[in-house]
Amino acid sequence: MHTICKRWIVGLVGGLLLVLVASAEDAQAQPADGLGLGAPPTDEWTGGLLVHTQGAGLSYQRGWYRDATHLRTVGTELLYIRHAKEERSQNPVYDDGRAYVYGKVNALIDLRLTVGGQRFHTEKLRKNAVRVGSAWRTGLALGILKPVYLEIGYPDIPYDYIALERYDPDVHFSDDIYGRGPWLSGVQELGFVPGLHGAYELEFEYGEDPALLRALNIGCALDVFAWSPEILADKFGQNHRTFLTLYAKLQTGRRWTR
Repeated sequence: MHTICKRWIVGLVGGLLLVLVASAEDAQAQPADGLGLGAPPTDEWTGGLLVHTQGAGLSYQRGWYRDATHLRTVGTELLYIRHAKEERSQNPVYDDGRAYVYGKVNALIDLRLTVGGQRFHTEKLRKNAVRVGSAWRTGLALGILKPVYLEIGYPDIPYDYIALERYDPDVHFSDDIYGRGPWLSGVQELGFVPGLHGAYELEFEYGEDPALLRALNIGCALDVFAWSPEILADKFGQNHRTFLTLYAKLQTGRRWTR
């Protein structure tokens, strides 16, 4: 399993670097007037914020026009995925302790590297019109598991001292937990789960400047991992290897002619 994960990581990181290098080189070659002398665009890039039914994240996409209505794309997304049964808790005595999720042993981050295509179904016939398109993506997903650390009080309430410890549901109980620890605690103990990703979305592009891309995207995404990422301890809820989510993405970018 560790060999599979290492190959997945190397493939994702290598592909991401190729996307970023190609984007930087093409951006430097972009004409100062955005779309050139009124010629059809050949390239574009977009970046955005997305909110989905189990979390939120960031996206980046690079595109090349095949013709006036079709686009070929590569991209990457980094997002946080919650377990459907997560519930925030608070220490009932020490209200200055940070809220935590009782039973949560790992935070799940999803790193996606995708290829896809996009089609424009309508054109913007006037300045304030909306152009409608659809897009699909498929590719690799890498689930990154970061252990949860909590601030644990000793010996009993009222606590004499507080220690930062990796959460163990068999050792730490609700009366022991002062609050959530710093989020970066545990980054040296990451776990990885390889998987596959697919998505389909509708895009609604708006704005007056043809070189400046602004759009709202609405779609659904599917991530299937090789095994179930452990977010909640088994006794608190079943973990799943498949995540089907709905999302909305607000993005901006530029298009140009080479």
